[in-house]
Amino acid sequence: MRHFIYLFFLISYSISFAQNHRFGRVSIEELEKKESKINPDAAAEILYEKANVSLELNTRGKFVLTREYEGRIKIYDKDNVNNDLLVLEVLYSSSSNNRENVSGLRGSTYNLENGKSVETRVRSSDIFSENINRYWNSQKFTFPNVQNGSVLEYRYTITSENFREIDRWFFQKEIPVIYSEFKFKHPDMFRFSPDIRGGISGRTIRGGEASHDYTFDYETTTFIYENLPALDREAFVFNLDNLKASIRFELMQFAHAGHMSENYATSWEQIGKDLMRHSNFGGQLAGNNFLNDPVQQIIANAETDEEKMERIFNYAKNNFSWNNFTGITTENGIRNTFNNKSGNVADINLLLVSMLQKAGLNASPVVSSTVSNLMLNYSFPSITSLNYVIAAVDIDNTTYLMDATERYSRINMLPMRALNHRGFKLISENQITETPLLNYAMSTSRKTALVNLNPDGTISGNFSENRDSYFAMNDKRRQTSNPKQFEERYLNNYNFDIDNFRIDENEERGMFRYSFQFENAPGGNAIGDKIIFNPLFFTQNKTPMFVSNNRNYPLEFGTLMALEKIFRIKIPEGYKVESLPESKTFVVEGNVAGYSYNVEQKDDMIIVSTLYQIGHSTLPFSFYEPMKEFELNEINAEAQQIVLVKQ
Repeated sequence: MRHFIYLFFLISYSISFAQNHRFGRVSIEELEKKESKINPDAAAEILYEKANVSLELNTRGKFVLTREYEGRIKIYDKDNVNNDLLVLEVLYSSSSNNRENVSGLRGSTYNLENGKSVETRVRSSDIFSENINRYWNSQKFTFPNVQNGSVLEYRYTITSENFREIDRWFFQKEIPVIYSEFKFKHPDMFRFSPDIRGGISGRTIRGGEASHDYTFDYETTTFIYENLPALDREAFVFNLDNLKASIRFELMQFAHAGHMSENYATSWEQIGKDLMRHSNFGGQLAGNNFLNDPVQQIIANAETDEEKMERIFNYAKNNFSWNNFTGITTENGIRNTFNNKSGNVADINLLLVSMLQKAGLNASPVVSSTVSNLMLNYSFPSITSLNYVIAAVDIDNTTYLMDATERYSRINMLPMRALNHRGFKLISENQITETPLLNYAMSTSRKTALVNLNPDGTISGNFSENRDSYFAMNDKRRQTSNPKQFEERYLNNYNFDIDNFRIDENEERGMFRYSFQFENAPGGNAIGDKIIFNPLFFTQNKTPMFVSNNRNYPLEFGTLMALEKIFRIKIPEGYKVESLPESKTFVVEGNVAGYSYNVEQKDDMIIVSTLYQIGHSTLPFSFYEPMKEFELNEINAEAQQIVLVKQ
């Protein structure tokens, strides 16, 4: 038997071959372990995880992909563990063209009792199946009897006859990982390419095997990672998975003696050609004469191309509903989507492209990967990594981007799921260009308050916050998804009793307004004949978001932003100002960000105003240190106190 074996190590720790990686053999040492040696403060860690993936002929002469998964998790502090670790959910495809089967789902919790390992198994009656949607099913269970010190263990297998893509395996987690292994075995006539992230190097060993009536060799690829520290969440990172060491395989070629070779993905240019020839992508943009009259009615009397574009875009986002499914090919087709007013992202945005083209505009589809689907690897051409479509219009050497699946979106104001750095604009069958996916419009948040300061230091008054553009668009989606949870999360920002809370929505202007009243809330400290308080009260920025020592990933803000705070504070009768804070202004090199802080007295009122601005929706990681210093200056400015003294 000849195998190709690649062994990779991320960190130069020696492999502990004595370590127990046998399913069902939890050791006393593992149960007695009190803390992680990698991150002593970790609430849990992965003792080991394995994925054994194989593509082999079955007895019916069909190739079947089998994915066997197992793992073991140590719980140190149950109360601070992410609940996802205590529930195992297996997602598997139920679509007609990629039906998968789950088998052998097992789980156990091990606890140390009187010096012995005691197993509590997950009963079959505690495993719940769910049909999530037309494409996905799940099986899940909750680990029983979990305590501090418990070890959780699981195992399951997924089989499928679809092997175009091998699901991504993440070696790194948000908890420490002692050992992680991914093994992939397949006939060498199927040539897979790995999409590797995280900086891997290794060594190679070779040998072969005959199978059934064919003579072919197998390739086996094994990746091993050890002693990986937890990957902490960072501010302004849309998807932490982009930073994790991971591996994914995609079928690139079939090549076997006596058979015609077939290539599946050779370049982004070829992928663009294939898509423009596809009946459910480029083919949808041909003809469509039924759109001629509606489009002419929409753009009647429009004087400029920009006005035509805006009218059509507004019509599309206000008249067609997204069914929340992504994909780069249509589900219903443009005609049915136009008639039935609903479709997936390709249905709606390809319809938008076609309508724009009918108006005589230079419109093209742009294909990309959503934020949840990870960034595209531009050195790894892959059609299976594409799962989203938006529309682009070129006018006078300027590109305008549009996504009609969001009612609150605007031109050049894409929803967060689409802001994944870059995509590909398919201008024609023979022309594909890389296109930045960034927001260029400004989003604002304006917090205002009229505050009565009481002699005992408490405060009463009215507060409001207006949010528009990108901020309002995100708020609208979260509110629609779960209105009660959305309101609770907003109110959790304030640690005092709130009265008359309201959310007012202006859909036409794309704006949300939040307002409430408060009585005798914590404000300042009355000490002798003085009152000392922070004039920004409950909106003061105290907690830094830039906390890492360094960073090699861009800063993703999502939008240009202007965050404003204006507080008008009535001085209590019988008091006067003893000292006011200094005004401050800070600018990041290149004017990429700026901050101002001002306080002034007008008669019996103190007015404090701040303005925080960022002029880019994304910044290179080289700006991490300057932004870290910028934020520290902001925190220090907002920490200043006002002192009032009794007259």
